[in-house]
Amino acid sequence: MTTQPLRVIECQGTPRQIGQQWGEACRESLRASAETFFSALSQGPSRTSRQDAVRMALQLEANVRAFEPEALELIRGQAEGAGMPYEEAFALQCMLELAVHCSQLGGMCTSVALTGEATADGQALLGQTIDWSPDARVDLLRIRHADGREQLSLCLSGSPYYHLNSDGVGNCANLTLVAPRPCPSLLPLSVYIPRAMRQPSLSAAMEVLVSAARGIGYYHLADAQGRVVGIESTYDDHVLLRPERGVIVHANHYQSERFREQDFTHLVSPCTFGRKARIEELVAQGHGRHTPESVMRMLTDHGTPGGRLCLHDAPPAANAMPLETKATVVMAPARRTMWVAAGPGCREPFTEFRL
Repeated sequence: MTTQPLRVIECQGTPRQIGQQWGEACRESLRASAETFFSALSQGPSRTSRQDAVRMALQLEANVRAFEPEALELIRGQAEGAGMPYEEAFALQCMLELAVHCSQLGGMCTSVALTGEATADGQALLGQTIDWSPDARVDLLRIRHADGREQLSLCLSGSPYYHLNSDGVGNCANLTLVAPRPCPSLLPLSVYIPRAMRQPSLSAAMEVLVSAARGIGYYHLADAQGRVVGIESTYDDHVLLRPERGVIVHANHYQSERFREQDFTHLVSPCTFGRKARIEELVAQGHGRHTPESVMRMLTDHGTPGGRLCLHDAPPAANAMPLETKATVVMAPARRTMWVAAGPGCREPFTEFRL
């Protein structure tokens, strides 16, 4: 069954106003996302109640206030627009952090960054499958900030994780994990990623990520000048990944030597190795000729059971939450263009969005 193409939700003004517009336009999506998330936590291994989830999330509020108080204003506006309690809206923005703490995991994603000799025109391309719960909602925002910068933000279950800005800086994101432990400086991913992706350059965006990323998320970024870089992090360290022959690919396990022995994600997502191997194989087959269209085709690949990039109609692994590809995204930063399929790219059309 084909879904309707994503609509762009226009937001502008102060952070509070942007949040209000977002909340009003995505009221049903945000409220449904919160209900689905709290229900999953309550039924998961930790049996975490709604009240306990909110309480745990609010322990990060002081860190957010110190890092970027405007983010709290945006969340407050979002709650007002959606007609939901601020505390629950804040908890929804801590979805991944709570999921890790409560052992309610299962997210998978496969991503690729190409540039230079790998692409047909030498410009950078980003691509990713976004895999999560079948009940997850996907929304696309076009945000005009007070400084005039525009940003396309693809949101999963109400949280903005994937961005392309009008300066031509875009990002992909993958779940990565080391063994959970207390981290006093932890920030919600959905707070620091948007701040990084509002920056006017790749280097400025990476400065934010180096200071704020504390595991959970791997990112690679690309810009309009064709530069590409990745960052893996743990609770107290980070490593930058550089392209080889114009290529960076990533799944859910740590690839740097420094973090490989600490990797925990492959215990949750053992197919991560097969997916990385499969996308490497597809990239190599088209090396030097890659275009947005070829990246779209790669991300629809069904490969083998151990290396499937496009995920749907597959039974969940033992003791894991059900998963499917909720969106497939490709970006061409130099063209300020994002293509999004609202689901598996093999059966949903890609819609073009430009800044």
